[in-house]
Amino acid sequence: EKLVKIGAKVVSHGRYVTFQLAEVAVPRELFQKILSLIDDLRRRPVPA
Repeated sequence: EKLVKIGAKVVSHGRYVTFQLAEVAVPRELFQKILSLIDDLRRRPVPA
């Protein structure tokens, strides 16, 4: 496991939230994996 510490500003606009990140040397593949793991934490709607 790796710990990635990235400075970010969270900006909320109505229905969405954006992260303003500093330009840092985080490999694209690692960043995509982190976003994928965060997305997996979201609740999925239960099919009716």
